[in-house]
Amino acid sequence: MNRNLGFATVCITLIVIITLASAIPFGFHKTEQLVNSILANQVIPVMEEGNTYGGTLPGPVIYRLTLANTFIPRQVVLPRATACLYNAQRHQGMYVNTHWQVSTLETTQSAFGSSDRPVVQLGRETRTVELTIDQFIRWKHPPQPMGPETKAMPPAPLPAGLVDYPEGFDSLYLFLTDKDNNNNYIPCDNLQPVDLAMAKRILILNEGSKGVLV
Repeated sequence: MNRNLGFATVCITLIVIITLASAIPFGFHKTEQLVNSILANQVIPVMEEGNTYGGTLPGPVIYRLTLANTFIPRQVVLPRATACLYNAQRHQGMYVNTHWQVSTLETTQSAFGSSDRPVVQLGRETRTVELTIDQFIRWKHPPQPMGPETKAMPPAPLPAGLVDYPEGFDSLYLFLTDKDNNNNYIPCDNLQPVDLAMAKRILILNEGSKGVLV
């Protein structure tokens, strides 16, 4: 009985040591790369009316995180990401969905807490994970007929079930945090200067602009 108890104690001690060793940054390094700018039609593309699709589509990569590990395997909890489209002239913002591109085989539960942030299982390797955003579809309205004495008519309403998202955004603000609490809420629809100062800014350029992507 005492021998079994001693064996169990040794096993538990080894597990604790390995877990703690994988939590320290020894042999681990990460670098980040933010995309400088993206095209407006990568974020809010325009489609012809009559298209049967309604909703969002996968969009461009906006951020990359390279993880290099030369020590024992470890879990790396990715930052919580929030992205806001923003029009600086009108001071208007809107949420856009973000997605870490990690394998569905990897757990979303860290061994070091109750975080629901994505977790990367990292061996002795170098790996790059990417963060993407969703596209919002805008629907192209047909031109309204106009005569010499006819005033411009408002655009015809869209078919039922289709949403026409706004245009005119000039920036995308990315917020990354490693904290798990309710104080991390980002009010995209009411961004303040203090919020913008904490974010990573990506320019949204019109089609035809040069020097778009890194």
